[in-house]
Amino acid sequence: MENSMEEVIMQEYQKAMKDLHSLWDEIGFDDQKREERTEYVTEQMKAMLRHMVSLEHSFKRKINADIEKYGEQFFKLNKELEAGISDPDADFTLLELENYLCSHVKILMKNANERRECVKKLQLQEQALCERLIEEPTELPKRTVPSKEDLDLLEKKIRTLQQEKINREKMFHQLQNRISELMEELEQKANTSFERDVLSDVELFTLSVQNLQRMRTIKDKYEKMVKTNEIESAKLREQINLIYIRLEIDLLERETFLSSVKNHKPSSVKKLSEELERLKEQQQQDLAKYINRLRREIEDWWEKCFISDEAKSEFVPYFTDEYSEDVLAAHDAEVLKLHHYYNENQTLFTKIEQRKKVWIRFMDLEERANNPDRLFGNRGCALLQEEKERRRVKKELPVVEKELEASVKAWESVNGKKFLIEGRTVSEYIEHEWIKYHERKEQERKKKQSERQNQLNYESKMGSKPPAVKRRMPANDTYRKAKLLRINEDHTTFMTSVRKTPQRTALRERNQNSIQGFEPSSSEVSTYSRFAFGLLNKKGNQSTFCRDENQQYFL
Repeated sequence: MENSMEEVIMQEYQKAMKDLHSLWDEIGFDDQKREERTEYVTEQMKAMLRHMVSLEHSFKRKINADIEKYGEQFFKLNKELEAGISDPDADFTLLELENYLCSHVKILMKNANERRECVKKLQLQEQALCERLIEEPTELPKRTVPSKEDLDLLEKKIRTLQQEKINREKMFHQLQNRISELMEELEQKANTSFERDVLSDVELFTLSVQNLQRMRTIKDKYEKMVKTNEIESAKLREQINLIYIRLEIDLLERETFLSSVKNHKPSSVKKLSEELERLKEQQQQDLAKYINRLRREIEDWWEKCFISDEAKSEFVPYFTDEYSEDVLAAHDAEVLKLHHYYNENQTLFTKIEQRKKVWIRFMDLEERANNPDRLFGNRGCALLQEEKERRRVKKELPVVEKELEASVKAWESVNGKKFLIEGRTVSEYIEHEWIKYHERKEQERKKKQSERQNQLNYESKMGSKPPAVKRRMPANDTYRKAKLLRINEDHTTFMTSVRKTPQRTALRERNQNSIQGFEPSSSEVSTYSRFAFGLLNKKGNQSTFCRDENQQYFL
């Protein structure tokens, strides 16, 4: 390539010199002139070549400058954008390197501008949400080109703010509805600009944490007011119902009034207060009558609540002979106090009553077991049924007592004080009743022992004893004969000779002299019967009079 260019240049040079010499001949230049002209042409050609070389050097410098500029931009943008474009090849010429860097810089610049626009849009979106929610916007590091981390941070923050906006709007609607309901129940209107904002559209309300907290505060305040009205209303209704009962107000009149004040609004509370005042005025017209009624109510509540005599004596107005408004108010307050006490602990009192019923049944069965007369009325296996009932009650009683003690223990752990039954703890109360039971049993045992001893002393002195008590038989002779026949059937009858026992005349006369004028009473017979029955029980031979399937009777 270079050789052909040199040949072309030489050809052109030779042709030009040939033409110049021809011209110089025509002009008539001498040799000196010709030489001068030749040198001039040579200098011109050399200057032109030097100029051309200079231009190319300038172009090279320009290319190098562009390469340096594009190179800096390329490496910077490639790093900031994390584009991952590979570095240029080391074998690139200057023009190739310039073209490579220039083309990629244009692409990277476009990506950088797009990222800046994206960040700008995200920041505007975030700013709007922050203004809506009164939150601080994200502060990004100062960079010429935002990083991917910056974009991710903004997008995440926007998603969080959007979800927070949804949650706060939901919370706003809940609080708004609740506040509206409470204000309606309180018969109250919005008094402040904030309350009016609360009842307005959500888009007009600033959903800041502080504003939502203010809404919660308003809701809590109104709920307390409603709760206060409910408590006051319930208290007034309770007092009104008690006075209705005392004054014996007609049921229709009661229901008519109470049906007109079913809610707890201030207007209803006011009506209830006015009705209570009216009833109190009516009640005070005959203080003695109503105080005595209240005392009967208090007695009932004392019994239901198992109040001890000591606690009863602490209520001094109950024992006064004075009838005044203060005494009436004290009795009224005592009834309410006992009523509340019973209602709050109704579960415990129900268990106490349950235990009391089982205990009474247990005592009744024990008393019946000690009555020997029951042996003579044993129809339909009554003694067997009674014994089953006694075993069932003995098994049920400790279970009921254990449940009662567990319930009382749970109550005491919650309330931090002792639960008293007739002035005693539940354990003391149960133990006291068992002690009384054993003392009574011991007294009965000693009484029976004394009676038996007296009877034995009497018999030893008199030399005789009351006739043995025979078992009572049914009055129907036919039934008795049938029974005897059934007992003797399928048995071989053995006949033995019978003779009378020789009479002991002397002994008979002595006995007649000893018992002359003595007639045994039924009480003495009963005493001996109990004595004999007790001996049998000690040996484990409990008498039972019942009928089996074969119609045979046993004693």
